[in-house]
Amino acid sequence: MRNDRDQGAVQLTLFDQPVRTDKSATLATPERLTPESDLASGRWWYRLYLERHGHPPNTVSAYIHDLVVLESQVRHKPLRHISASDISAYLDSARRKSTRKRRLTSAREFYAYLIREEKLLTSDPTEQFFPERIHLKTPIPLFDSDKNKLMLAAEGDGPRSLLMVYLMLNMGINRTELLALRKEHFDLSVPESPVVYVHYDDPRWRHKDRRLQGDSQLTAAYTEYAATLPDDRLFPILPQAVNALVHRLARNAGLDRSVTPQTLRDTFGVDQARSGKSEDELLAVLGLAADPRNRDSVRRYIKLAQPPVDVVESTAS
Repeated sequence: MRNDRDQGAVQLTLFDQPVRTDKSATLATPERLTPESDLASGRWWYRLYLERHGHPPNTVSAYIHDLVVLESQVRHKPLRHISASDISAYLDSARRKSTRKRRLTSAREFYAYLIREEKLLTSDPTEQFFPERIHLKTPIPLFDSDKNKLMLAAEGDGPRSLLMVYLMLNMGINRTELLALRKEHFDLSVPESPVVYVHYDDPRWRHKDRRLQGDSQLTAAYTEYAATLPDDRLFPILPQAVNALVHRLARNAGLDRSVTPQTLRDTFGVDQARSGKSEDELLAVLGLAADPRNRDSVRRYIKLAQPPVDVVESTAS
């Protein structure tokens, strides 16, 4: 029986198309990178960099596989000669929008490494390309009266519900972040100004790390609830259970509309915009990367935070 692992050249089926690569060439350490190095050397050193910095194996594999596809198109062209036209052909050969988006991410991260870490290049051939745009729905935040009703319903339901709703509604913590919280992420050394640390283990999402400040209501809810927990994890439940809880509390509060964890985060975003936060400040407090789609997202909050037209006109007159 033929064993492909023993062959000098192996064929990899990489998502959309088969790509041939010389496996034996990957075993020897290539010379240090220069602008004249080819993509094969570049991805060898890039893999080493990713692994040394703790990126998950599946992330490393996905990035390297996409770069093999690019390498199959540009062949032995030096890194400094790979152009926007090469990137365009690489993206256009993807059969699905999701594949195109993933390939662009892989190439963009690779060139960020070459420019920022290795300081080999000064221009990025991927910068003029953008992922497929996804039309954003207009958020419908809660009114102040609805927020008060929801908080009262959460308080009546118990300390866990109160803490969860507070963190999403008053601190903008999303569902994934909520379920990752542990006791060690809370600093109650100043009870009137408790701090919650949002932390991501995955190096790709370190830009989402942030320090959020609450008030005495958070301290009271956390202290009462945390005392009942057997271990460090705050909310050992499934993501769907968070949605179900928010839906149930909204119903108990008498809110005649659909309310989800995203509704609470949208409400927080609009409140922050209303308090005067700029576009960049909103990105930071929400843990969003400063890319075009996220900027569109926070601009919606800024727009919704503006006074109605008739109020502005009456004030001007």
